[in-house]
Amino acid sequence: MLKHSLFIKTSRWLGRHLFSGGTMKKVVLVCLLTAVIAGGIFAQSNTPTTTIRGTLGLSNGRVSVVSGNITYYVSGLTRFVGFIDGLKEGAQVSISGYATAPTIEGQAYRSFYPVTLTLNGKNYEVGSPDANKLASGRNSKSMAPRAGGKR
Repeated sequence: MLKHSLFIKTSRWLGRHLFSGGTMKKVVLVCLLTAVIAGGIFAQSNTPTTTIRGTLGLSNGRVSVVSGNITYYVSGLTRFVGFIDGLKEGAQVSISGYATAPTIEGQAYRSFYPVTLTLNGKNYEVGSPDANKLASGRNSKSMAPRAGGKR
């Protein structure tokens, strides 16, 4: 009964305030706001997943992988050193994740946000699904996955 009366009160309020005087302006405003909110909710990044293969090393004090003529600075791998056997400088790795676009044309290095790491034939989940937000410039709270892989 309470829900029913709340619905009636809401519909009466809308009838009095939304559809009285300047109706067209209000309807257009509500439609516009709804479209903007829906666009913000459903907007997704089109950042493609990239797989890089190469030797793990250090460049300018950061963990990196050189693949072709591009050096990728790989975020977050240092937290797994000591927990993943063989994760050390000189290891041959394959990493899937999201690479940022170069900030300067012809730049030979990029940031890389890993999601999975393949080392010695084993796959490891090292990133989070929010890595594409970071790579596309949208902010995220943390790269660290929580228990169960959910944030």
